[in-house]
Amino acid sequence: MIMVPRSTMPRRRAAQLISCRKALTWVAALTATLFVGCLEKEPPPPEPAVAAIVNGVKILQEELEGEVRRVDRSFAVDTVGQDAERFAQEVLRQMIRRMLLLQEAERRGATVTPEETRKIITERTGEMSREQLAEIAQRAGMSYEMWEQRMIEDHITEKLVRQAIDPSLHVSEEELTTYYHEHPEEFRVKERVRVRQIMVAKFADAAQARKRLTQGQEDFGLVALEVSQSPDAADGGQIGVFEPGQMPPEFDLVCFSLEIGEISPIVKTPYGYHIFMVEERFPAGTLSFKEAWDSIYNRLLAERREEAFAKFQQELWDRAEITIPSKPE
Repeated sequence: MIMVPRSTMPRRRAAQLISCRKALTWVAALTATLFVGCLEKEPPPPEPAVAAIVNGVKILQEELEGEVRRVDRSFAVDTVGQDAERFAQEVLRQMIRRMLLLQEAERRGATVTPEETRKIITERTGEMSREQLAEIAQRAGMSYEMWEQRMIEDHITEKLVRQAIDPSLHVSEEELTTYYHEHPEEFRVKERVRVRQIMVAKFADAAQARKRLTQGQEDFGLVALEVSQSPDAADGGQIGVFEPGQMPPEFDLVCFSLEIGEISPIVKTPYGYHIFMVEERFPAGTLSFKEAWDSIYNRLLAERREEAFAKFQQELWDRAEITIPSKPE
């Protein structure tokens, strides 16, 4: 048996350990090189292009392009070259103004509750289904969710206007009187009538209702409330006051030939079978100041509101920090 001196054993183990460490170092270096190489081959995706930054909030270029397409589709705008560029700049200005209004509404606490949201959607869509609304939104270049959000944002803007602008609006009695005397042509009116109606789908039902009115001497409003299928049935068939040309031709032909309180023959229209009664006649002439007061007030108030709103928007723009490649004027 050959004996190996003990003094040689540690040297061999040390050599083996050194060899292993070298191998591990080489593997680690190779792995790092490969990892770095992979990173170099797959750079991170570029940041999306920004069309504008409004008080720190970005409007992306793709959002602007989408809005341009939607406006183009809605208004059938056909633009090319410089016209297309100017059109896009105007759309961007509108997007900035909208964002400024929503930011100001948030600052003032002019928000919309979930209950208000449901009410808004119900009021503006009636009985249309979600599928029908989605189809309408799609034709306008939007998803249903985007269309719904736009409605909510419009309501928020209206809230902001009522809070920030309306309290400062005022129209004096002197201004109303001055307008009335300076615009007499606006208050000249044709002959008008105040009318009630009963409308049903079948001639037999109309004949029965007319018999109740002419032979039974029943109250027109009560019969209308009971049998009429027109939306005004809840008001006893009260259509209101109108002049020639404001209603379908069939209405004018009959109603302007009736005496006050007279029951009309049965009249067929595309809507169904009608019975009319004229409650009051107003001759052609000029409205008195009292009669015209509401229309003058609403007109002047709307003008004041529009002017104040434009000024308010400009103030928001002037105070804002807006960064865009080419700042709109």
